[in-house]
Amino acid sequence: MEKQRTIIAEWLSGKSKKQRSNILGSMAEQFSIPESLPIDGVMEQLAATILAACAKDLGLSTMELSGLLREPRKDALAGLITVVRGEES
Repeated sequence: MEKQRTIIAEWLSGKSKKQRSNILGSMAEQFSIPESLPIDGVMEQLAATILAACAKDLGLSTMELSGLLREPRKDALAGLITVVRGEES
């Protein structure tokens, strides 16, 4: 199955493993997540952080980047998985 390329995937593919690790570390610092929050809520918040970081790095607002993506939520979640796994795209 061929991976679909997205703006977020392209952005992440240009980052080194260290940069991806820094993104993950910065995400961890930003969130003080209550234990009562369901895991999907946590995932959504973390994915939104990836989307915002990508937009900022590209000189766009989060809304502008979202408008360029077919499925912003799905693309952001895929980006989160890429960062967590530390995969080279």
